[in-house]
Amino acid sequence: MIPVSKSQLRTELHQRRDQYKQTHDLQASGQAVLDRLISAAIIPPKAIIGSYWPVKSEIDVRPLLSYFYEQGHVCALPVVQASQKPLLFREWCPGNLLISGIYNILTPDETAPLVIPDVLFVPVLGFDRHGRRLGHGEGYYDRTLESLRNSHPIIAIGIAFDWQEVETIPHLDHDEPMNYIITPTRLIEIKE
Repeated sequence: MIPVSKSQLRTELHQRRDQYKQTHDLQASGQAVLDRLISAAIIPPKAIIGSYWPVKSEIDVRPLLSYFYEQGHVCALPVVQASQKPLLFREWCPGNLLISGIYNILTPDETAPLVIPDVLFVPVLGFDRHGRRLGHGEGYYDRTLESLRNSHPIIAIGIAFDWQEVETIPHLDHDEPMNYIITPTRLIEIKE
């Protein structure tokens, strides 16, 4: 088998995810992921939860955010502070004003308090059984996880569709693994 480069795999998986969106309900997928999370009981009580705001064909994690907010968790969304820097997280709650940030991703405005997550929901383009994920290629989540893990324990949960699993994600030493991958039908605990 000829090894596939990250950029080739990224292109393939982007196309496949965009096609998938045409025939599937991404919010229903988000609700199924939430159901898996609730039954797995892996989110510590009162944990600060960092998430992402869904764009394009990513699983809609808004049901997760709303649920955990209603359960008393502080929830937060990422803010790109600068290229090559870790993400910052600003507190989010339902009804907050979101502004268009870098890459036109919605984010809380500067009045929302900065927080440091204990749990991080990470968008996934592809994943393997070793907890490696393929993202959009900018390295923001790898830098963020490295920074957070250097300061305190954090649970990294990749959010993916089942079909996004591949045999091997090409990786480098600085790529940060997930602790769990959760899909609409499975929770995969990474034990390496």
